[in-house]
Amino acid sequence: MPRSSLPSYPVMVLMLGLLACVAPATIDAYLPAFGALGREFDVPQEAVQQTLGVYMSAYATMLLLHGTLSDSFGRRRVIVATLLVYIAGSLVAALAPTFDWLLAGRALQGFSAGAGLVVGQAIVRDCYTGAVARRTMSYVVMVFNVSPALAPIIGGHLAANQGWRAVFLMLTALALAALLLCGTRLPETLPPERRQPLSWRVLGGNLLSLLRDGRYLGMTLAASLLVAGQAFLIGGAPDFITGTLGLPETAFATLFVPLVIGAMAGAFFAARMAERWTDGRLILTAYLLMAGSCAANAVYLASVPAPALPWAVVFPSIFTSGLAMVMPALTLRILARAPALSGTAASLLGFVQMMGFSVISGWCVPLVYGQPLRMALAMLACVALSAAGWVMLHRRGSAIGATQTG
Repeated sequence: MPRSSLPSYPVMVLMLGLLACVAPATIDAYLPAFGALGREFDVPQEAVQQTLGVYMSAYATMLLLHGTLSDSFGRRRVIVATLLVYIAGSLVAALAPTFDWLLAGRALQGFSAGAGLVVGQAIVRDCYTGAVARRTMSYVVMVFNVSPALAPIIGGHLAANQGWRAVFLMLTALALAALLLCGTRLPETLPPERRQPLSWRVLGGNLLSLLRDGRYLGMTLAASLLVAGQAFLIGGAPDFITGTLGLPETAFATLFVPLVIGAMAGAFFAARMAERWTDGRLILTAYLLMAGSCAANAVYLASVPAPALPWAVVFPSIFTSGLAMVMPALTLRILARAPALSGTAASLLGFVQMMGFSVISGWCVPLVYGQPLRMALAMLACVALSAAGWVMLHRRGSAIGATQTG
């Protein structure tokens, strides 16, 4: 798409960042309200945890379609339609008379929240290439990471002072703001001649072609393991803050502000170095940061009777710095495997990542409740497996290239 027809670069970054913020805000904003939800509906915390699992399962399921639909109908239509569904789901959750209605509202949110991030990645591929694309993706990650810092702080104070329903009304307002901005400023970036026909046969064929691409699938699994590591950190936040650290529900900023500062620093570094470093060098540096922070955290937790500030949050913030540094480069490498199907490729990537996040946050996190050392070791295992997979893919690619050259 000609850049002359796009909004200014800062406006595009703001728009894409705001769209990407919707999904994490839907997770983080209501975490401080877990206790209030349990008391309101008289259910145990394990049941409240299911509101996260239901959301993430619906989120992951629909990720397979968001990008595919945008490949067929265009990016803008899908963005607008899913924002409308998200607003409806947020209102259902805010007005829920029973726990089942709350779960239904969370499912509607999950079915629609992922479109902004997935379709946004396809928009970056539509509009930018090379170092500019990496820089754009990194800046989007910076804007996107404001959400995990502000959402639990705002959500905690709303839940404490106005009740948990106010949290979902705040999410409604966020989606309305995104709808207004995209409705007035977002152009269609996928011209009709580049769109794919919509049919189950074509969809199945496109997905099958991606699944048969060993390098695409391998890179997707490697990136998803990093997201799984983050799921232990995010999904376990309520127990870590109130149980392990003994802080009140309004103190989520104690963990989330350092996490987001780390993530923004990593994304900013990646953006600044986009034209100076190769993405291979950036990926290596990020993996060293993530592995080193998880290992150091495990050593720290094994050597003290109980974790305490500031070290309890310093090491996780270094992990998020490395994660934010590496994800733009990994994502663009993965999408480059299918340039004609960038929306579908982004959908499948997001699906695999979020299914892993859903399983970890909804069902595995309770296994490490009250055991921060076990959580740190689980995160380290995710990073180590991801790094091993990436090294294997790199060596195999080099060997194939050498064979073809010979």
